[in-house]
Amino acid sequence: MRHLFQPYHEGPSAAPAQARPQARPTRVGRFAETPGVPAVRRVYRVLCRLAPGVAARLAYRQLATPPRGAAGRWPQAVRAQTRTRRLTCGTGELAVYEWGQGPVVLLVHGWGANATHMGRMVLPLVLAGFRVVAFDAPAHGRSSGLRTDMVEFANAVATVARQVGPLHAVIGHSFGAAMALYAARDWGLDSTRLVLISSFDHCNWFVEMFALHVGLTPEVRQRVRDMFVLRYGGRLDWGRMSVVEMARQAHLPTLLMHDDSDEEIPFSHGLSLAAALPASQFKATHGLGHHRVVRNPEVIRRIVAFIEIQENP
Repeated sequence: MRHLFQPYHEGPSAAPAQARPQARPTRVGRFAETPGVPAVRRVYRVLCRLAPGVAARLAYRQLATPPRGAAGRWPQAVRAQTRTRRLTCGTGELAVYEWGQGPVVLLVHGWGANATHMGRMVLPLVLAGFRVVAFDAPAHGRSSGLRTDMVEFANAVATVARQVGPLHAVIGHSFGAAMALYAARDWGLDSTRLVLISSFDHCNWFVEMFALHVGLTPEVRQRVRDMFVLRYGGRLDWGRMSVVEMARQAHLPTLLMHDDSDEEIPFSHGLSLAAALPASQFKATHGLGHHRVVRNPEVIRRIVAFIEIQENP
């Protein structure tokens, strides 16, 4: 069956998210309304009615398979200084990239992206005196594997952190922001500062969006969630997957950023996180969408300034 998730789109965003249906993006993003999607929905409609177990297994497999487009190019000044290595994580290997010297800043990309997606941040952070570490998550970029999930992704974040730490700051984008918090709560990831860009406010949202996109029935939707739980013997507890609660429990100085024209993760998610963390800094951007926000020079300057507060009071 055709892959339903779309690789990260780096073009300009269109209309603001609040002017479009939040449940089913139709132009860009991982749940894009491509020509093949209606046929996929018809297949799921039949399977959900006649063979719900088959529908759940198929949905589980698709949900755990990120799009794997070609890795982007590092900016020229960054590429010349890149130190690369392979790091064992579980039964696979992660591609890890490093630059500079100093307190460590870990970059965590989103679902279907790779380390190059946040590459514009590297040189400003290096020039500010930081050692920057990025990596391709399991089944992403140049790392091994075909499928992954929240548990493996968060474990990978923590595995890299243990190898390169102690961490001064973690900068996560989208799915990667949520998984950095998950790693902090359940895998011992430790840092002095957090930057969360374009995060969703609950991990259930990711599954619900997929289920709505392909037309899963409530019964099949629950079966899919149960399959993730069973795989890890209960380690993944959907009742504890609120990103808002994870952020509260982190008890760290946090910079939240979200664009009000984000078509992939509604701006309201960023507002929910900001409301739950009154001591955090919240920066709303405009017209940058879900992806250009991590390449915008003003956004990057704001991030560097926030991280430098702890180092240079």
